Amino acid sequence: MLQKLLPHLSKFIMYFLSGVTAAVADLGSYLLMLHLSVWYILASVLSGVIGFFTAFLLNKYFVFKKKSDFKKHLGRYFLVDMTNLAFITGFLFILVDYWGMDPGIAKFVAMAPVVLWNFFVYRFVVYV
Repeated sequence: MLQKLLPHLSKFIMYFLSGVTAAVADLGSYLLMLHLSVWYILASVLSGVIGFFTAFLLNKYFVFKKKSDFKKHLGRYFLVDMTNLAFITGFLFILVDYWGMDPGIAKFVAMAPVVLWNFFVYRFVVYV
């Protein structure tokens, strides 16, 4: 199994670095909005949009180096990312309203599962 994953390691490292950048944009803007007393669900959606554009551009041009098919990639990426945003927002709601978790920490927790599956979705579905 390691032999099948090894060829993707360098791309995964670049994906990880661009993901950290997008996460900083997303989480940073989320925490800023919380500080400005924006409702945590609205802050999550708005910061998700900021993270969307950051991640899309970095993944397209830096990680997967796809210069063509902008509209096709944007459409696929949009569908994947909006699914992710719906999952994150729903999970965030459960963590905050039902489990009583702090909204700042809950956003980190809600984003974790998405990071794990996104590399393969982007690699084999979006940027093909």
